[in-house]
Amino acid sequence: MRRVYHRFPQNVDLDFEVHRPFRDLLRCLQRLHNTHTTERQEGGLLKRRILFQISDGRTQFVSLDTLPPLEETVSETADFRVDLQETLLTPERRLPVSANIFLLRVVDKGPYTECFVAKEGQHGGMDAMNLRTLLKGACE
Repeated sequence: MRRVYHRFPQNVDLDFEVHRPFRDLLRCLQRLHNTHTTERQEGGLLKRRILFQISDGRTQFVSLDTLPPLEETVSETADFRVDLQETLLTPERRLPVSANIFLLRVVDKGPYTECFVAKEGQHGGMDAMNLRTLLKGACE
């Protein structure tokens, strides 16, 4: 079943290919969901968390937590909402730094998968190239 979002933008910020079959990429995205990395910065520790939601009913997104394995239920095309949250962890408190929200469309092209990225809004310091680097690093 295709899972597409009817308001996915016609003009995207970036399109690229991941040299993995569609089902492999779906498995990779499900593994990446709700994970985080940390990095030392001047003010403390910077935590970057990634959350994926998949299109449901063409009008909304649902968390991957509530779904069976995607590679068994999704075919051809899938639209995701990707939320990349950055939080500065200090000894005293947690400070939200930014939230970067992207729309990601993945399309089955046989031995590879074509990806289209559009950023929602102007918030956050990341762009579509950052998301591409993250996905290619984790999934290729």
